[in-house]
Amino acid sequence: MEQFYQVCAILGGTIFAAQFLLSLLGLTGDHDLAGDSGGEHFSGDHSLAAGHDTSGGDAHQGGAAGHDSATAAFVRLLSVRTIVAAITFFGLGGLLGNAWGSHPMGSLAIACGSGFAALYIVAWMMQALMRLRSDGTAHIENAVGLAAVVYLTVPGQRAGKGKITVMVQDRTMEYEAETEHNTLPTGTQVQVVALNGPDAVDVVPIPEPARTSHA
Repeated sequence: MEQFYQVCAILGGTIFAAQFLLSLLGLTGDHDLAGDSGGEHFSGDHSLAAGHDTSGGDAHQGGAAGHDSATAAFVRLLSVRTIVAAITFFGLGGLLGNAWGSHPMGSLAIACGSGFAALYIVAWMMQALMRLRSDGTAHIENAVGLAAVVYLTVPGQRAGKGKITVMVQDRTMEYEAETEHNTLPTGTQVQVVALNGPDAVDVVPIPEPARTSHA
């Protein structure tokens, strides 16, 4: 088992490190092995079985539904990163158990516990990062009513599209823009008044404050 633990630790650790480096470079993403289709697969199979009435009655169906839910929840945790992490820490846990002089079964238990713990922890971290990424997305509808600056000249009377920059959710965003007013040159202060597509807005010029003359 010592060699098996070593293979798991080295192989899993190498893949895990490569995934980490590639993710820093933005060259890879995490692909769920289960995904939505996996969840549908499990729930679909069991629902077909549950659709046939047997002598077990409601109690049997309730137990099957509970088992179904637990299975689907576990399947949703499976992804390339979580499985690689589980393999890596399975090997490390086994090696650690052997180093402590544990019984072979004790080392196996430590290895399995380490692997499952790593799988759940990495899955939880990935879900937390996905929630943060989703919460941080700048939505174009939040730009309506905000002041912006013309980045590329916006042709007048909707003769074409220019571009503006606007601060949305503490992020500088760039959108295509049209206007019903006269041409808005680069640097003009404008206000976003409506949406004009998934990445385009309508803008109007912001009147310059009246200047007061001093005698």
